[in-house]
Amino acid sequence: MSNLLSRLRTRLWGKPPVPVRPLPPLEPEPEEITVPEVTVADLQQALTGDQPPLLLDVREPWEWRQVHMVNALHIPMNDVPARIAELSREQTIVVICAHGSRSYGVAGYLIEQGYQASSLAGGITQWAHDGGAISR
Repeated sequence: MSNLLSRLRTRLWGKPPVPVRPLPPLEPEPEEITVPEVTVADLQQALTGDQPPLLLDVREPWEWRQVHMVNALHIPMNDVPARIAELSREQTIVVICAHGSRSYGVAGYLIEQGYQASSLAGGITQWAHDGGAISR
């Protein structure tokens, strides 16, 4: 039967069919990274503890000039890979942005690099709304 199909294909398309190579096995899915998110209340409490976290603000310079958290380190998101040596692996890092989206991604990147990182839920907007200390 397969010989008949082969001859029919040759007659219709004018050449014998190209043998189909099997596909290589799929690579396993990478392990999903879970990024912890901290609330403003949790962060305020952690900042008064014995080992306060490093606050890493990843917003753009113009955003930083408008308002920022007191004692935060400012490294714009796109500069983090080049400046990662400025961060300590010994200290927990809370990443901050305007609303919590960019900080979530950067915290995930830092976790992949072996850092202890989390993202501030709601970003500096939520921080300021809930009465957190800011500098202008």
